[in-house]
Amino acid sequence: MKHQMLMKTAICGLVFAASALTANAQKINEKELKVNVDKISNSTQQLNNLEPVTFQYDTKKFNYLALPTGAQYGFLVSNVLPEFPEMVSEVSKQYNAGKNDSKVVKYSEVQTESLIPVLVAAIKEQQAEIELLKKELNLLKEKSK
Repeated sequence: MKHQMLMKTAICGLVFAASALTANAQKINEKELKVNVDKISNSTQQLNNLEPVTFQYDTKKFNYLALPTGAQYGFLVSNVLPEFPEMVSEVSKQYNAGKNDSKVVKYSEVQTESLIPVLVAAIKEQQAEIELLKKELNLLKEKSK
């Protein structure tokens, strides 16, 4: 009975301490956190220059990297770099090269999740163009009557 009471008290204390820590957490406003914010423009043309590919990693040759197996979807770094250099980053992986020995390998990788805002911008550009074409089509239909 005494043990149960101590457990309940300890749990209540932990919950109270956790909520006190959360209450003291600093909240940063997004406008302070993100600077030099600009709209994405000309995204349709940039995306047209990309070539999506399917590929497989050479998991036999580079088995120490624990790369995913099977078909992958993505882009070649050499294709993305000219259009979106900020979406290419260098990855470092450490691997075991023997007893008490480890090595580091570096390679470039495309951060494909960064393409999402560009895709949204391109869709918006295309939608604006579609709306303009619809208006022009309606005007031509009215003139031809």
